[in-house]
Amino acid sequence: MTRYSYSKFHVLSSVFILSLGIVALLGASPASAEFIALRSGNAPIGGPDPLINMTVGLGGTPLSASLFTAADFAAACSSRPAIVITPHPAWLQSLPCDPLAKWIGTDPVGTPASALYCQPFTVQTCCIGAAYLTFCWSGDDALGDGIYGGPNMDGVYINGVAVTPSINTGSYAVPTTAGPIDITSLIHCGNNALQIYNRDAAFVVSGIVYSAKIDITDCAVTDEPAAFGSIKALYR
Repeated sequence: MTRYSYSKFHVLSSVFILSLGIVALLGASPASAEFIALRSGNAPIGGPDPLINMTVGLGGTPLSASLFTAADFAAACSSRPAIVITPHPAWLQSLPCDPLAKWIGTDPVGTPASALYCQPFTVQTCCIGAAYLTFCWSGDDALGDGIYGGPNMDGVYINGVAVTPSINTGSYAVPTTAGPIDITSLIHCGNNALQIYNRDAAFVVSGIVYSAKIDITDCAVTDEPAAFGSIKALYR
């Protein structure tokens, strides 16, 4: 009896130590669950971008005289495709953050026009602990109405909601990077959309090149190993 009691205690101790190890592993900081890369210019120059649609306004004026609505964002996602264009000689020729990104515009020659672009994306992670956006771009003339006047000051939206802090302005000659920006509350499992408002101001040419990276962390694991009492019962 004494030998059996010692063996049972030894087994239970070993199982308890093993269960603590499992708890420690489950309680560790969750790793990145998903990484999404989005960019402009997903086709040869001169062709339509199969991943980006747009609504188009006039040159030198805001796209809308009022704040964008859900209908405006939906229209941008369901209208005609953006066009991959050759960058103007004065523009930044390539994004250092993403050399694969290309300039897009409203037509093959970069006719000046304010436009709202939409690029859908899918999130596979359904228990999102955190999500961060890093966005780099160069544009003619700027993201958002900004200093040029107009009601829509923001240039980047997720599912029709402006990211905070706002991403706006920028330059056609040098790259600008914003982020990482917390967008946990803006995305969800399944279909999502990145929307970008490029404002024309000078009636010369217009276009934008961008790269967006979304880093998603899974929720902390909530599953727990069997309670010590349950494990103990197995050896009674």
